[in-house]
Amino acid sequence: MDVGAVLLDILIVLVAAKVAGELAERVGIPGVVAEIVAGVIIGPSVLGLVGLNETLAVLGEIGVILLLLQVGLEMNLGELGAVGRSSLTVAVIGVIVPMATGFAVAEAFDYSDNTALFLGAALAATSVGITARVFSDLRALATVEARTVLGAAVADDVLGLVILTVVVRIVSEGTISIGSVLVIVGIAVAFLVVATALGSKIAPPAFEWLHRRSRSAGTLVALALAFTLGFAELAEAAQLAPIVGAFVAGVALSRSTVKDRIERELAPVGHLFIPVFFLQIGIAVDVGQFVSPDVLGVAAVLFVVAVVGKLIAAVGAVGSPGDKWLIGFGMIPRGEVGLIFATIGLQQGVLGRDLDAALLLVVLATTLLAPPLLRSRLKRLRSHRGAEASAEPMPELGWLVVRDGVVDLAAQPPSARALHVGLDAALLVGDATQPGSRLLDWLGSLGDVPLRWDDAATAALFDVLRRGTPRTWRFLETTGLLERALPELADAVDRRRADPFVLEPAHVLTFALVERVREVVSDDRRAGAEHALLEHPEWLVLGALILDAAGDDTPPVEIARLLVHRLDLGAAAEQEIALLVGDSELLRASASRLDGLDEERVLQIAAHLDTAERARALYVLTVAINDLESWDRGRLDQLLDLVLTVLDRLSLTGLDARNLVERRRAEAIRLAAGDTNVADRIRHAPRAYMLTQEAADVARQAALLEPLPSRNRARVGIVAIDASSGGTAGSVSEWRVEVAVRDRPALLATVSGVLADVGLDVLDAVIATWEDGGALESFRVRRALLDPAQLDDDQIEDGQIEDGQIARARAPESDRLELEIVAAFDRPLTSPANPDATVIFDDSASPWYTLCEVRSPDRRGLLHMITVGLASAGADVHSARLVTTDGRAVDRFELTDRTGRKLDADVKDAIVVAVTGGVSPRRRTLTRRR
Repeated sequence: MDVGAVLLDILIVLVAAKVAGELAERVGIPGVVAEIVAGVIIGPSVLGLVGLNETLAVLGEIGVILLLLQVGLEMNLGELGAVGRSSLTVAVIGVIVPMATGFAVAEAFDYSDNTALFLGAALAATSVGITARVFSDLRALATVEARTVLGAAVADDVLGLVILTVVVRIVSEGTISIGSVLVIVGIAVAFLVVATALGSKIAPPAFEWLHRRSRSAGTLVALALAFTLGFAELAEAAQLAPIVGAFVAGVALSRSTVKDRIERELAPVGHLFIPVFFLQIGIAVDVGQFVSPDVLGVAAVLFVVAVVGKLIAAVGAVGSPGDKWLIGFGMIPRGEVGLIFATIGLQQGVLGRDLDAALLLVVLATTLLAPPLLRSRLKRLRSHRGAEASAEPMPELGWLVVRDGVVDLAAQPPSARALHVGLDAALLVGDATQPGSRLLDWLGSLGDVPLRWDDAATAALFDVLRRGTPRTWRFLETTGLLERALPELADAVDRRRADPFVLEPAHVLTFALVERVREVVSDDRRAGAEHALLEHPEWLVLGALILDAAGDDTPPVEIARLLVHRLDLGAAAEQEIALLVGDSELLRASASRLDGLDEERVLQIAAHLDTAERARALYVLTVAINDLESWDRGRLDQLLDLVLTVLDRLSLTGLDARNLVERRRAEAIRLAAGDTNVADRIRHAPRAYMLTQEAADVARQAALLEPLPSRNRARVGIVAIDASSGGTAGSVSEWRVEVAVRDRPALLATVSGVLADVGLDVLDAVIATWEDGGALESFRVRRALLDPAQLDDDQIEDGQIEDGQIARARAPESDRLELEIVAAFDRPLTSPANPDATVIFDDSASPWYTLCEVRSPDRRGLLHMITVGLASAGADVHSARLVTTDGRAVDRFELTDRTGRKLDADVKDAIVVAVTGGVSPRRRTLTRRR
């Protein structure tokens, strides 16, 4: 065996299967059709990339065994028994009619008796695997038609394989006794009855015990697969197809309480192997054999026999519920069983190449024909049933009634009440009742009847969110209500079911954050108290559901807007819920910061949240999301208290003159003393800047910006600061250097570099920009401390002594700084390496910015070194806060990229490289190009 060739075949088959599946989803056809066509394309008939080989045959056999196991797991013995008689009758007719007519047609074409007998037998069996896949794709497995067809297909398969055994013996031995036939039939029936009974008795307690005792995550699913393979082997020993044993194993396992976990953990394996089986069908086809007129003529006649014979089989369901055409269409595909007949016939020499090609063509045609027929009929049937449904008057006690643990319809509601009745029934099912057949049939008959959300339906949904269980959501999923009414949640359930890392099957239909919100509201005193004050607590629960449902490819804010629009909750609800889910980590991240409780940070959070309702809802959501330690929880509680205090005492609504920002703005305009240009600049000052500056500072800085300097000019103002607050007499004087310019890239790096060059240490910085391009940078500075050995006597006499070092006390000169800043505009920015620096990013603590914290040993010009690195990486600095303690600097920056958005991973990586590794003219150029 050429291992490399085998691996290449597997690679091609798996990629083709997934590409076909993706295309099928986008085109809107069942995946089985696309997979068969993909098999034709990659097979010998078209591209010749893959041929039939033993390895793929084994993989395909595993795939069909897994498929039948899944079907058995989904099957309810009680429901299967309800259609048992009609299923058996359909199966018997579906075997006898095609076999008899196929034999007659072959005789008419003057084939031998053996050949005619084999052709007739080959047309008898229905492909249960393909039928199950199609009904599953159409989300119709729960319908009475699907149950009838699947039950008939299993019986049909058994009967067909018994016939195959008899026919092969007749062909190979020339004759067979009636006694031998009876023995074969007896073995088949005995296997089904005994294996199902014993399996259903043994499997549930055995696997529940394994679930309790096993320690390895894969033990349960591995033994479930071994159990299935064992039953498949038993079926083969009983001269039945292994897939029959797999189905029986699934039925036995379906009665276990760990059924969902087995089904969940087997799903990733099925995703790999099941499509291989369907591709095998296409790979086996040789299109070149189909050009012969004789082959096409025989195939056409056999095709008619195959289709009509199975349609006639639906007569067996007369007197039973369900659409007979749909049952007949479901019996049409031959698939794997037909291919088994064709292969054996060729091996036995009963079929020539021409008849083999004809039979393959019939198998392929019936397999491709059934899915579109089923889809079309099911859509028409659903629409027709919805139109014919006649509503009855609503009973006094409502549409639903519970008797003996079964919830069912008390009367037939109008289709417009489908959503209301379905949600109410889901809650009752969640309380451990079973859905009744009348309820299921009515919900299944609605088809494409629009499900309209109104206030009553929305209230019912919120009730489901507050009280629902996994059984509630499973009912909504299996009846199709979830997909039609809440497709965003249906997508979330599908993602979880496909996620191999969600090991507990209960989690697939459990919205953990919704349940956690319920818990904290009930058990957490503070969270419960804040929740009680909410005007719209239902919006909080809906926000939790949206966060539960959000996937990696769909932002929660987008889902929030879609869902709120679908529920028609209005613009106010959309805004509130979108903010809630978009800022779900805001309070936790802010409270965990060392400066998270400082006035500036609290004011920013309060201004952003805007109302106490939002703050309280976000607090409850934060407690529910995070398992907080006592220190973190204490900080979160303090932050909420501060935010609520700001919102209450300062009436921080953000919409009127009572807003804190507007208070400061109004006071600054008053201090502008009638200067209209300055007043206009204050009116347009950025909100974040206004939150961090006193009114007097705003007025002075706005005046410095008027008129706005030209492109290559700078205006500098110097304000002396008394730095002795809390210190000792004779401490080094400090100044505020305020620079007004037109905004340009790397402005902070440029200005901070000039300040370092003239011997000024920057203690903190404020940055603000206006829409007209005006930029204001305000630095609190002091003279750099120098070693006395570096200074002459005059400089020493002119300085002040601090800790054995000397700082030159002369005030900065504004004219000199203006010239130095303008001269620096055209100089390339460079900075030395700072390998001791540590760079930390936080995207959650601010609604607007990526917060960047740089920790480093303090050194002269450190701010310039850092800001050059930020600029070279393409980051804009909106504020800077500098703290130095015991010779170690902690500088914090609020950053965005050049488009005003938070930084992505590439920019962050570039910042780390530039800050720690330094920036040279060449490196800066390369960074800019990237």
